[in-house]
Amino acid sequence: MPAISILVATRNRKESLARLIDTMRELSRVPSWELIVVDNGSTDSTAALLSAVASSLPIVTIYENQQGKSRALNRALNRAEGEILVFTDDDVVPDPQWLVALSRASAGHPNANVFGGKVLLNYDLIPDWVANSYNLKTILASEQDFGTDIRWFGPNQYPVGPNLAVRKRALDSGQFNWPVNLGPGTKIPVGDERGFLMQVSPPRARDRLYVPNSIVRHNSSHTQISVTSAIKRCFLGGYAAGLMGGGREDSNIDHAQSAASLAWHRLRATASPSEIICVTARAFGVLAGTIIPFPRVVYG
Repeated sequence: MPAISILVATRNRKESLARLIDTMRELSRVPSWELIVVDNGSTDSTAALLSAVASSLPIVTIYENQQGKSRALNRALNRAEGEILVFTDDDVVPDPQWLVALSRASAGHPNANVFGGKVLLNYDLIPDWVANSYNLKTILASEQDFGTDIRWFGPNQYPVGPNLAVRKRALDSGQFNWPVNLGPGTKIPVGDERGFLMQVSPPRARDRLYVPNSIVRHNSSHTQISVTSAIKRCFLGGYAAGLMGGGREDSNIDHAQSAASLAWHRLRATASPSEIICVTARAFGVLAGTIIPFPRVVYG
């Protein structure tokens, strides 16, 4: 039985997935691990790629044709056997010590149920107005970097999608699943990680651990992102946070601030007019999600 299960959902991204699989070959087999890939209805040659590598890696392939990243990850949860369940994306490059650092941290902190590692960005793949933005690097590109010290996440603070993990026992205690009407492939394509993790670890729980040496590099390309699409994503991200009562979260601030204080903190950190518009859109999204809490978050 593997110590760690790595869960990845993919759809029509064969090239990115192939790079991830190649880097997985460089990972130590101690701790033991399995890679569970859910093909979420791909129409490219993803299936052929997975078939070709099946004999050379501890890989499990699952097919889920109903679109939705959360639905795909719920299928993977039903199959995973590891004591630690790691969720990542098909466009990351993990550091060779990624799982070693996570395994050591989980053994040294038995009270931790949720883990988040460092997520670094390739700034060549994102526009300057995002790369230079304290706010938008996290909101739009999922950067997370608290430095080099292991530490607990603060109130309302959660890991981000490309590098997060949970103990399987914590999930089994409540039969927790991913929200099927949030995340990529749905009308609200954001907010799924927080919706999932809030079940396992309430906002003020002290059981979420930041593991600085557990590192992935997020190579998602946002070079073509427009200000219009960024505004929409920021609004929807705020709306999802408002639905879940999480409008005060900021994944790169350790705080227990009021919503007004956090909004002012974000506004002070803005670096461009485009960023001001995006941050304002997120604030309006939080307000809308709080006042009009619909649709209800549905867990699969």
